[in-house]
Amino acid sequence: LGELDLPGLLEDVSRILPVPQTVIASGVKQSQSNGKQITEKLNDYAIELYNQREQELGPDNMRLVERLVMLRVIDGLWKEHLTAMEHMRQGIGLRAAGQQQPLVVYKREGHALFDSLLANIQHDVAHSIYHVGITKEPPRRKAAVVAGKKVGRNAPCPCGSGKKYKYCCGR
Repeated sequence: LGELDLPGLLEDVSRILPVPQTVIASGVKQSQSNGKQITEKLNDYAIELYNQREQELGPDNMRLVERLVMLRVIDGLWKEHLTAMEHMRQGIGLRAAGQQQPLVVYKREGHALFDSLLANIQHDVAHSIYHVGITKEPPRRKAAVVAGKKVGRNAPCPCGSGKKYKYCCGR
């Protein structure tokens, strides 16, 4: 397996979640002993941070955040996947000229694209879930509904200009 690349690991983890200096320092101390302990410590920290975030937002809001993040990620990546499948379908005819079975190639490449779709979903959700939050928006005012009779186009304008409605405010 080889030695653990601690700086690279910490850099990758810090892209997903904020890693405090105390965890980095303890990880550096443990790096001489065992790489498995470092990964366990980082995993424990990620779970602890997630639970802390869930307490801040509340369980119901955290489930809502999870659903919204997953929906946004899946929606965007699914559109890209369908586009990639369409491009692959259009280019698959050239494979027949290259003495390859188009159906077999389409199945194999489609499966590879689907596997990469699943990996990208996991990647994007993991990178997004720790960085989103909930902000309260002020309640929106409803548009004022004008009550009253509808003014005819040839009737005098209600603004008091003396013009017909169609030449004044009705434009």
